Amino acid sequence: MRRQIHLFNGGLALFLVGGSAWALPQLPARIPHHFNLVGIADAYWATTPMRWMLLPGLALAVAALLYGVAGWVGRASDSINVPNQRQYDALAPAAKRVVCRDVQVFLYGTATAMLVLFAAIQASTYHVATTGADALPMLGWSVSIGMPVGLLAAALALAWWLPRRVRRLADED
Repeated sequence: MRRQIHLFNGGLALFLVGGSAWALPQLPARIPHHFNLVGIADAYWATTPMRWMLLPGLALAVAALLYGVAGWVGRASDSINVPNQRQYDALAPAAKRVVCRDVQVFLYGTATAMLVLFAAIQASTYHVATTGADALPMLGWSVSIGMPVGLLAAALALAWWLPRRVRRLADED
């Protein structure tokens, strides 16, 4: 499972960077760089390679940060902070690794969601810039609003589920 998510995330990152590089020569002199809450472009700037590749670079930085945290969680199971900390601290090392793997899966999934979000925003910006439209396409707007809401729901679900997972593991010991 982990190998597949890494390959998928790598493919998403290549698609985002490669697609953005492919699109660069086709862009007009001005591109939107901000959209309001309803998806209308309300700020434009001159097209430059740095400005156009800023979003893919930010996406890679966010994904790298999430992967770095996931790697740290996997190597430092004694130094993470989780709900039911005392129960977690009392777990056997193998049980702590189970909890850490669960957190890692969440972080890798968050990286996937962020790469999809940034790709949708970049593709929608390309659409607005090249078609003369002033609003994000419905799919781009939906992903831009829905993905952060979905990530918040997933984080809340993890915060609800993780203490139960620790309790079950503690009961098994």
